[in-house]
Amino acid sequence: MDISKESLLFSISREDSLDFIQKYVEENVNVDTFDKKDISSEMFRLFFNVIELGKEVRASLKDQDYQKTELKIADIFLVLISICNSLNINLFDALQERENVLNGKVAKWI
Repeated sequence: MDISKESLLFSISREDSLDFIQKYVEENVNVDTFDKKDISSEMFRLFFNVIELGKEVRASLKDQDYQKTELKIADIFLVLISICNSLNINLFDALQERENVLNGKVAKWI
């Protein structure tokens, strides 16, 4: 599957693999947003977004509006992928390895 700079993230279908999404983020996400040379700033961005997610979840539970929560989760996912790309980690392979370590028992992931 060819990834062009003109592609939009929302054009990725549910059937596309995590590998494809990770490569897409690496090639198309604005470098100013995710500084691949400074992993500490990426980690700070991840921690900050997790804190913001906690606030949004609390607010969402009160008013039953989950749109902002979804956006915060997407932010965290993009930062996580950026960190993986910076460290040359294939997220799909890491998840697959984790499953193998746990003998496929997803309930033990948490």
